[in-house]
Amino acid sequence: MELKPGASLKGVQWQMFEAALVVECVWQTYGFHECVITSGNDGKHMDTSLHYKGLALDFRTWHIKPDSLVKMAADVRAKLGLDYDVVIETDHLHVEFDPKTVPPKGAST
Repeated sequence: MELKPGASLKGVQWQMFEAALVVECVWQTYGFHECVITSGNDGKHMDTSLHYKGLALDFRTWHIKPDSLVKMAADVRAKLGLDYDVVIETDHLHVEFDPKTVPPKGAST
C-alpha cells in the first residue's frame, strides 16, 4: 500500500485502517499490486465529509477498467459490511465508516 505524496493519515480512525487492508486485499485479488490512498483527512471535501472526522479514505482507481472497478467495489462492500459506504467516484473509490442505526426488533419508529 502506498500513500500519495501530500495525503495525510493523521487523525484517521482505526476503522479506516481496517478498510484499507480490505481494499488492498481486493486490489491484489484482481491483480493490482499497487493500492494508493489518495486522501485521508487532507484535501478539499464537502463540509459534512467524514474525511474531516478521520472516517473516510479515497483510493486511486484511474488505472482500473470500469467493469472491473464495479466488481471490485462490490467485493469491498461485501467484505466491509453495512457499517461502511463504498462509492465509485470519477477517479477514486471513496470508502467511509458510517454505521447505520437500526431500531431493535419490536421498537416503534
